[in-house]
Amino acid sequence: MLYNEDTWTRFVQKVEKGYKVKKYLHFDHRFEFPLRKNEIKDIVSNRNAVINHPFLPLIKVQIKTPRYRYQEAEEKYDLETKVRPISFASHFDTYLYAFYSFALSEKYQEYIKLNEFESCVLAYRNDLDGKCNVQFAHEAFEVIRNTGACTAIAMDIKGYFDSIDHQTLKSCWCKVLGVKELPEDQYSIFRSLSKYSYVKKNSILKHFRINLKKIPKKELPATLTDLIPGKTFVEKFNRLRKDKLFVVNEEHEKLSDGYKRFYGIPQGSALSALLSNIYLIDFDKYMYEYGQQKGFVYRRYCDDILIVVPSDKASEVNKEVVELILKYKLIIQSKKTDLIEFMHDKNGKLRGFDLKKRRDDDKSFYTAKQFKNLQYLGFEFNGQHAYIRPSSLSRYFRKMKARIVKTVSMSASKNSKSPIVFKQQLYNRYSHLGKRNFLSYAYNATKKYYKNSEGKRKEGMDSPAIRKQISRHFDILQLELESKTERRRKIKVKI
Repeated sequence: MLYNEDTWTRFVQKVEKGYKVKKYLHFDHRFEFPLRKNEIKDIVSNRNAVINHPFLPLIKVQIKTPRYRYQEAEEKYDLETKVRPISFASHFDTYLYAFYSFALSEKYQEYIKLNEFESCVLAYRNDLDGKCNVQFAHEAFEVIRNTGACTAIAMDIKGYFDSIDHQTLKSCWCKVLGVKELPEDQYSIFRSLSKYSYVKKNSILKHFRINLKKIPKKELPATLTDLIPGKTFVEKFNRLRKDKLFVVNEEHEKLSDGYKRFYGIPQGSALSALLSNIYLIDFDKYMYEYGQQKGFVYRRYCDDILIVVPSDKASEVNKEVVELILKYKLIIQSKKTDLIEFMHDKNGKLRGFDLKKRRDDDKSFYTAKQFKNLQYLGFEFNGQHAYIRPSSLSRYFRKMKARIVKTVSMSASKNSKSPIVFKQQLYNRYSHLGKRNFLSYAYNATKKYYKNSEGKRKEGMDSPAIRKQISRHFDILQLELESKTERRRKIKVKI
């Protein structure tokens, strides 16, 4: 078993550090871990209890994120919406998955260190001494800066979580543990996340004609179950089954030998992220060894792959990765693959150029129209300077302005206890005066060194370019706040 007293103690310490009650709406009540942790312990410490545990269906929601990106077809920047399905486990099940994730992470991290490719995998690890995207991106940009002429290949795996092959995942899970078959308790966990059932939150609300926005805050239900007709929990669930609101993940491909290949795990559970790392252990190991042979640097952050390779080997390596990933039933999105060739321009400056726009017979320098920055982990690099990605900045300003409108409207509403616009929350969320927000993250990136939330000294990007990007954020916030407040005042006077 993964459970032992030492592992449990360290897991509890991690969860209780900065603990907050998870408030999302599910079939069960919110779970206060510090008060009820022994209920979790009673299950994870007993193999039969895990095997017989009835995991509740997941709740699936669609997270929509507007992004300001360059549209190749129109040759201009424009807004597009990225839709990401996220599945939430019940409050109780979340902590079961969290414990297995914590304990299994240690086995995974031991495995990649033993096989010497731990430098390649950056996401979903707790042994990186508090490093974040600032350090990961900075390291990649420094590799390019120090190498000089080279090519950066940035790739994206299409629908990663939805494409994970169940048999391959189970095999890799066994390999991490050093066993031939998964222990029964872990097999039960595996089954709950491979052949999982879910219901869409919006489907329940629409089906039973419920508008949560019209329910007073004090009268909001404690659980989703409270919204379903029926006297008992079983009766309510039978109603959902009868109305065909439950969906079981049975995605499969029919094979030539008559068997079926099942695939897909939910994105959003406390264990799914780790499983996405375990799934590609053989791929990561191969790419590390291939990089040692060909002289390139390979990094993977979940479904984002970055390779910094000598330009004369770029085409060969790109083709190898695209073909190799197919063995894992995955596909590289060719439209989202960036091939950025870094070379010195006519002025001797290292610049990034779009390799896709260079004709094979054109051996001359690129033109300014073919400049292209490398985008990586929320940052950009042009060969000289690092920047915050424009889409990240536009999203920050869009959220800031939307929150200002909401804050001003609330102060002028009939239910408001005071006509005063409370600015402190805005400053905490959207300015340098707050802690652990987008601006504090961006300012850390501008510094040579900074202290993270745990007080550890970390290396920043030492980027004046980023400092310039965010230099006017507070002025913009103040002007937007004044403008919306004045507009609201004029409307109120007219009324």
